[in-house]
Amino acid sequence: MYKELGNNAINILKEMGLLNQDLRPRKEGNYLLIPIVNEKSLNEIGKFFPFEICNELFEEYKFKSKKLNAIIEGISSYLIIGKIAIINYKGNLEILRKAASEIARINPNIESVYAKIDTEGEFRVPKLILLYGKDNTLTLYKENGLIFYVDIKKVYFNPRLGGEHNRIADMVKDGEFVLDMFTGVGGFALNIAKKRISRVIGVDLNPYAISLASMNAKINKKTLKGETFFIRSDSMNLDNIIKTKFDRIIMNHPTGSLSFLRAACNLIKNQGNIHLYTLLDNKKQNLNIILDQLKVNCNYSFEISQVRRVLDYSPKQSIYEINIKI
Repeated sequence: MYKELGNNAINILKEMGLLNQDLRPRKEGNYLLIPIVNEKSLNEIGKFFPFEICNELFEEYKFKSKKLNAIIEGISSYLIIGKIAIINYKGNLEILRKAASEIARINPNIESVYAKIDTEGEFRVPKLILLYGKDNTLTLYKENGLIFYVDIKKVYFNPRLGGEHNRIADMVKDGEFVLDMFTGVGGFALNIAKKRISRVIGVDLNPYAISLASMNAKINKKTLKGETFFIRSDSMNLDNIIKTKFDRIIMNHPTGSLSFLRAACNLIKNQGNIHLYTLLDNKKQNLNIILDQLKVNCNYSFEISQVRRVLDYSPKQSIYEINIKI
């Protein structure tokens, strides 16, 4: 696997329980070799990243770590963003602090561990409790050869989307004009600009997100081929503010994206693409609501060309990407 994808791959594999944490990943030229738990993991990895199979020996860590849920019952996974770990769990503080200490032991670079106990406010930001280390929610995060400032208390951020950022960027062609309607700290926008000679407008209602996205564009300036512009606005009425049309629109707001379809349909070019992220049932993907909304809000003829599962959201639902061709 290319080195620039390594941090994202390790985080995703760890979250999914597919990373062999007893063995140390290692670099070979432009590649990062990552130990996995078994060959069955390969099917899952291929959903997120391109990779090649290798038969290599890995060095053991100085200590062997058990899976977290074997030590702390009820807590099996956590997110790592830069030097911060987040446990999504509402248990008692004693159990959470014990888990936090174990996470810090397994991951020596971690400086802070927080528990996410809820999501609050119009900006969908996490409500956090410090469990371990420094009370500092600002961190640097590396993704696909880019560097992002992320403040986990002030912006919504999901490190498991690194592969999706990369996948959508690969689909964009040079010369495209792209709208990222819920840009956050600029994940989709900057990944696209890194790969393509394009123009990308990132929009978010959260002023902290726009500030961080603008900062991230500056610190990655030498890496970018395309141009990025970030504006604070409510995307609900974006078609009243922006009068140009876009070749591609990204709608990464899984719990609310359908409410913004009118604006997106008014801003997309004929023969353009909309990438709509929404929640669907795992067993029965009901697209009728999406089709009904498209019929009401889109004057163009449209086609749903792909329905792709991206991430788990709950035991019954997952986040899906709906590729709508206009």
